[in-house]
Amino acid sequence: MTYARIADIAFTTPPLVKMTDLTQHVADDAGGDHVVGVVANSAIDTKGMAVDVLNEDPRRWPTRLRMDRSLVEAGRLGGAAVLEALGRAGLHSRDVGLLATVTTTTHSAPGLDALAPALGMRGDTQLLSLGPMGCYAALPALTTCAHWVAARRRPAVLLAVDLFSPHMQPPPYDKEAAVVLTLFGDGAAAVVLLPDEPGAPGARVVDAEQLTVPAHAEDLQVHLGDLGLRIRLAPTMPDVVASAVGLPARALLARNDLAFEEVAWWAVHPGGRRILDRVEEAIGLPGDSLAVARAEMREYGNTAAPAVLGVLRRLQSTRPLGPAEHGVVLAFGPGATIWAVLLRGA
Repeated sequence: MTYARIADIAFTTPPLVKMTDLTQHVADDAGGDHVVGVVANSAIDTKGMAVDVLNEDPRRWPTRLRMDRSLVEAGRLGGAAVLEALGRAGLHSRDVGLLATVTTTTHSAPGLDALAPALGMRGDTQLLSLGPMGCYAALPALTTCAHWVAARRRPAVLLAVDLFSPHMQPPPYDKEAAVVLTLFGDGAAAVVLLPDEPGAPGARVVDAEQLTVPAHAEDLQVHLGDLGLRIRLAPTMPDVVASAVGLPARALLARNDLAFEEVAWWAVHPGGRRILDRVEEAIGLPGDSLAVARAEMREYGNTAAPAVLGVLRRLQSTRPLGPAEHGVVLAFGPGATIWAVLLRGA
């Protein structure tokens, strides 16, 4: 069977802001006490913010200004991630056959796909602009790219960028708004996928499984309003994810004749402290895998689509899959949607 393999992943963020500085910035606003309390329990120390909200307040910006600024910052951050990933994979921009981009926070046509000529890619490089899908977006996009590479036998790059600082909402902050303000950070991740070859390093993209729980579709939603993105994040989400996350994972492993204990590591989307705690309890994931997700979240917050790719980058860098070893990537997001992707050491 023909596979694509992940050759390299780059993860980049804007300058990091200390969460303690952010709480001081909003503490005197209506509902600022909610933000202070949520930050204290978030297990997030810093996060990237493309708009420095401590010195430039976007909270009253209209949607057009937010989107214009987001496109500029996303292009700068995403372009750097693509060039870094290509360089480490030993490729030039002109080698790329497909550039796929995915974002929930930057809406424009052309959008991130305009990076192709800006980065020196060929005029016949295929462009695929995906989104918005929210936090799970990287995995269907990764699977799509892997199918393309396996069929065309040419390199592809997946770029995921999400920026939340341009969409910072004005007070008053209730508990849910405080969680949104605290949790989401800015980031970009670029993945280089190559045709699999005997003896080549990396991780093969073997299989994928999706589950949607429509009864809880309203628990996590992202919509566009007059002041940028409006995010609905119900407090029930950790329990919803925990109750359902094992189903696609088990189906994926069963189809590939694998048991849980045969998985070398799990790359889990760092969707929040409570979500990671509940997922760990629900399906008994090994602590070392969850420690990587928690470390990613502590440093960058939840960067939505790039987040699980950042976790995967850490795991594949510090504990790369050996030949015939397997890893599972898990991500979840709007519509109560869960994706699981199976990787095998190349």
